[in-house]
Amino acid sequence: MVERASSAGAPREVSAALAPADPLGALNQAFLDAYAARREAVLASIEPIIAQIDDSLILRRGGRRFEGPARTRRYHELKVVAHAPLAVHALLSGRRGALDGEARGRLAELRRRIAAAAADLDGRGFTPEQLARQRRILGASLALLDEASAAGGVAPEALSAFTRAQTQDVLLNAEDAARDQIETMHATVEAWRRDMTPDERERLRAVVAVSHMARPGNVAAQYFSITLGETWQGRFDQEDLRPGKRVLTAEATFDEAEAFALLATHALDAGVATRFFGEETRLSRDILADAAERILAGMFHKEPAPPGQAGAGG
Repeated sequence: MVERASSAGAPREVSAALAPADPLGALNQAFLDAYAARREAVLASIEPIIAQIDDSLILRRGGRRFEGPARTRRYHELKVVAHAPLAVHALLSGRRGALDGEARGRLAELRRRIAAAAADLDGRGFTPEQLARQRRILGASLALLDEASAAGGVAPEALSAFTRAQTQDVLLNAEDAARDQIETMHATVEAWRRDMTPDERERLRAVVAVSHMARPGNVAAQYFSITLGETWQGRFDQEDLRPGKRVLTAEATFDEAEAFALLATHALDAGVATRFFGEETRLSRDILADAAERILAGMFHKEPAPPGQAGAGG
């Protein structure tokens, strides 16, 4: 039980949520139940649908489930090696004075792991160019760790020079990792699409599971956008802020059922928004958004900045 001050300043008991026994609480539960039931019906009606979750692609078609690869082990190998200089930078940047005992311990453990990874590169099937690149990245990381350990730290200029020297190789690893995912996904998706009718191919939708606050330009989202005929979203400044109809991202969930439920929710909301508001994408925004904008504009005598001009409100 929480006490809060009333408008007159006197404490009073406050319970914001509606209790289940409250008639309005019961009505809200009826809405939620009806919405969930309709969403399940919509989900069945919009098949075929594909979800990319981590290293897998899952297809739901005709009430059946199929699974195929979205990435190979090579994708992870390349990303892990590219992370090594980032780990070195994270441990050595922003330090003042000599390394303390805890920092030395962390550096020693990182060095041990990088050395073990470097010794295990042969036999992984890298191309000669890729193998040489992995050795350069890990070798440079080991060299800087040794320098820092011997000197009790590293000068900011030396750390900056190290990071700049890694840029090209790190980006080449990123490109090879992207190629692995795109080619792997394409092989899986095309095998499925060849078995679909023209109508199924036209209706195919996809959802991509991503981490919270995922970066723009997600590889799978780009792939599905271009293959399914959506607006192709690449670099951040080229992104279309209007949501697509056939490719969605599911933030902060890697659960298959939740990812597919998002597709059904999007399709259901589009129909509801059109019927109630005459705007298909209205429920892609918070239902309170327009009212909040008007209230805040009046309260603070400001207007929201146009897209691309954040902070320019006047």
